[in-house]
Amino acid sequence: MLNQNVRTIKRKISKMNIKKRRFGGKGTPFFLGLDIHSFMLFNQPFDRLNANDKQQVKELIVNAEIPNL
Repeated sequence: MLNQNVRTIKRKISKMNIKKRRFGGKGTPFFLGLDIHSFMLFNQPFDRLNANDKQQVKELIVNAEIPNL
């Protein structure tokens, strides 16, 4: 996901069955990073994963390299 452009990421997110969270009822939809990564790895939302899979997703996010801007 880190090597993809914004349009590709938006297209992939729109095809995933991820719960949208909106602030104020009509605002821009937000997605949890845990849900996005767990859907990419296991094709399930984060809250449906078992403990080992949840740990693997968390480690993936923590160990991701952030580019220097």
